[in-house]
Amino acid sequence: MIALVRMVSGLILWAGAFSVLYALHGLGCSLGWTDVVAFGLTQAKAALIATWGSLIVAHALLVAWLRRSRETQIDRIAIAIGWIGLFATLVGGFPVFAISSCV
Repeated sequence: MIALVRMVSGLILWAGAFSVLYALHGLGCSLGWTDVVAFGLTQAKAALIATWGSLIVAHALLVAWLRRSRETQIDRIAIAIGWIGLFATLVGGFPVFAISSCV
C-alpha cells in the first residue's frame, strides 16, 4: 500500500496544489484583495505567486525524496510520476502571471 501511495504522490501533490491555488483565487476575489501592494501586484496576485512558489519548492523536494531510491520498477515509476506532477504544477500555476486575478 505504501508503495502505491509513493507511486502516485506526485499527482496527489499536484491535485492538492491546484485545489489550493483555485481556492485561494476565489478567496482573494471574494474578500476584495484587489488593492495594489507593491510592484504593480494586487494582494491576491501576490498571495497566489507566493503560494505557487512554495508549492513548486514542495514538489521539487518530493521529487528529490523520491529519487533517493531507484531499486525497483515502482521506484522508477514514482520518480517519473513525480516529475510529471512537478511539470503539471508549473504549467497549472503559470496563468497566475498572465491573467488578471479578479474579473
